[in-house]
Amino acid sequence: MGNAVIVTTQLPPAQAEALLTAMRAQYLMSLNEHWYADEYRYVPRDARHESILKKSPVMAAQKSLMAALSLSLKAVKQS
Repeated sequence: MGNAVIVTTQLPPAQAEALLTAMRAQYLMSLNEHWYADEYRYVPRDARHESILKKSPVMAAQKSLMAALSLSLKAVKQS
């Protein structure tokens, strides 16, 4: 990603946990909605998630943010 947007923020752990929980819930609802949509009905199960992410930039961004939040929370807990 040569022209990637970099987002930096500082959150207390409680806020980061709450944000991660909310994002996971929203992500799972969106994934469930797309998973059974006609558009993806004939996409093989093992390729469906990736196919959904390619066509849904919001979900792809959520996945990246959830990974970053999880990693940061893990680092805080270990220190």
